Amino acid sequence: MSMIKLKDVELYYEEYGSGDRYIIQAQQFVSSYLSYVKDLCEKQGFHGYIIRIRGYAPSTLITEDLGDTWYDVWAQDVCDFADAMGIDKFFYTGHSHGAGIGWHICKNHPERLRGFFASGCGPHKKDGQETGHSRMQTIEAASSPETWLPFAEKKAANGTKSLLALLDDPEEGEAARKEIEQTREFWVNMPAISATMNPKKPFPKCKTEEELIAELEKIHVPLLMLGGTADNVSPPDVMVRSLCAVKGSRLVLFEGVDHQDLTKKCRKEYVEEIMAFCRTKHLI
Repeated sequence: MSMIKLKDVELYYEEYGSGDRYIIQAQQFVSSYLSYVKDLCEKQGFHGYIIRIRGYAPSTLITEDLGDTWYDVWAQDVCDFADAMGIDKFFYTGHSHGAGIGWHICKNHPERLRGFFASGCGPHKKDGQETGHSRMQTIEAASSPETWLPFAEKKAANGTKSLLALLDDPEEGEAARKEIEQTREFWVNMPAISATMNPKKPFPKCKTEEELIAELEKIHVPLLMLGGTADNVSPPDVMVRSLCAVKGSRLVLFEGVDHQDLTKKCRKEYVEEIMAFCRTKHLI
């Protein structure tokens, strides 16, 4: 287990690959076995770090409510992590809330980014609700152990359903089995203090779509967005809005894929799209 002590927090991380083509991902959880970041590092020459964000064990648990600053704090943690590793500029990638962190790195620290590969990334529509529906379901389920266990089992099963087809695969079957077990363990054993955190939606100070679009228009980081047409958390119309707002960005949609399946079902396609984007934009 690799841990690093930053200013006021300890972060768990996993490292893959070598060299100076750095890529960082920060999430509440990422599999140690099958991931597009791991593939980018082992097959395409990236040097990657996957960080478990503050608030989720074994990284430091957080007891206070950070209000509207959660994503800014997580974004700063990524940059502080890069500083500790001696990394100046890096690619960043993240899925869902991990992409939310990426948006805030684009806002607060654009000079650190060589590019942003955003998966299921929204940002959420400004519809008058400060917190997304999926996050609220998690918070409500964590109100008691009786509601949490069935919810956690369902979340783990839904998040790994696309891996069932790999269980008999001679090359990836064992990794798929371990990932299913690891995902279930993460959800079932999540402390209530983590499950009830409410970071709200990214860009919490933007209260309307117009305000959010104005914020997104300020972003000039090379941006590749990856999404699914069946994603109910980050639906296609929301991602098209972001595409139109960020000049020079690219959006790839995978037909029939939902939010939970994106990074697993489309793992190999993600690698292909990221490499093609980097070559087209002369980033590598």
